[in-house]
Amino acid sequence: MTFFKASIRRELINYHRKPSLVLNPLVFYGLVVFLSVIAVGPEKGQLVQVAPAFIWTAALLAILMSADGVFRNDYEDGSLELVVVSGKSLAVYVLAKTTAHWIVTVVPLVLLMPLLGITLFFDFRSIWVLCLGIVLVTPTLSILGAVGAAITLGLPRNGMLTFVLILPFYVPPLIFVTGMIQASQLGEAILPFVYWLLGIFFLAIALAPMVLIACLRMAAED
Repeated sequence: MTFFKASIRRELINYHRKPSLVLNPLVFYGLVVFLSVIAVGPEKGQLVQVAPAFIWTAALLAILMSADGVFRNDYEDGSLELVVVSGKSLAVYVLAKTTAHWIVTVVPLVLLMPLLGITLFFDFRSIWVLCLGIVLVTPTLSILGAVGAAITLGLPRNGMLTFVLILPFYVPPLIFVTGMIQASQLGEAILPFVYWLLGIFFLAIALAPMVLIACLRMAAED
């Protein structure tokens, strides 16, 4: 637990020293949604129907945009190799890195959601469900993004490769979270979608650490 807390603290300090790592995805997210709204038009009926797709597409791109740097700095300065040879738990290290990435990337999005929801003519229930959907789906997206970053670690200009590798795995959670928003707008039950999203998250958190640890060991050995 001490190693986990120390790793989280170190990551948050690094993000604090480089605020662009936090601001760039947030600004990118806002621009994507804003331009999408301009393309569709200001009519309430159209926006309510297509806005969830814009929101989740923007969230996907924002998370992928920042996922490439999850392990990059540690790999370049030698910290990753020190963690591997130190005997510390790589599972705890991976959990700390992905948790810190989720905090700095997603928490600002959650805080932005009420304002964004009002702008898109969502009612209170839809805004609440929108925030719930982000909290449920983004941990899975962060974990999958970390897997892509670890697989391509050490390759030059690997951002696009990470996107190509991970994008197919983003489709199922995005389908369910979009369905949850649409069900809320129609007054239907959202609980089945919540169960599916939780199931996908638990599956990701059970399987992803094995892939991450193997990839990080190989990257450190290289």
